Amino acid sequence: MSSAEAVLERLERQAVVPVLRSRDAEDAVATAQACRRGGMEVIELTYSIPEVERAVAELAADEDVVVGVGTVVEPAQVRTSVELGAQFIVSFGFDPDVVAAAVELGVAVIPGALTPSEVLACHRAGASAVKLFPARLIEPSYLGDLTAVMPGLKLMVTGGVPANVEGIRPWLEAGAIAIGVGSALGSVAADGADEVERRARELVGVRAST
Repeated sequence: MSSAEAVLERLERQAVVPVLRSRDAEDAVATAQACRRGGMEVIELTYSIPEVERAVAELAADEDVVVGVGTVVEPAQVRTSVELGAQFIVSFGFDPDVVAAAVELGVAVIPGALTPSEVLACHRAGASAVKLFPARLIEPSYLGDLTAVMPGLKLMVTGGVPANVEGIRPWLEAGAIAIGVGSALGSVAADGADEVERRARELVGVRAST
């Protein structure tokens, strides 16, 4: 099993991935650590976080944490993220150069798409999985429509999925390997570490209950 496949396996096992868009690197690290205490080992930090590289390096130092970097739009960001310890790359759209850079470096890459043509382009380019974004524009049944014509396609869903078991379960039942949860999960700066940990703990077991 390649390292990219191993990362996807852990992502699928966790089922819910926190997508952090914190106000600064310190809050990103604190929020990620709260999620970690809540049982989440796979965590995505986004390039919208000021000085995100510092947060990636700090979190990646923990060998038990799988750190991904999202909102990646340039191949240079891929290389920097991987050098700092990131094990998967995520984007809201499809850039073939970003996918190619991640494939070359041997890390999992999950570009964003919405239409069948966009999903097919990501799949053909070598994406490890495809992120359907924004999920608020589609229904869970759409995943089955795509996998019926693209067997072996792995789909992640992000953007508008409620951060609760009832909101997440239909997407997992429809075949999503994971759900990305952003602002609804909260942050330490806004909600406190205990609350973030509680929310993470509530969501981390949703795969087992599906």
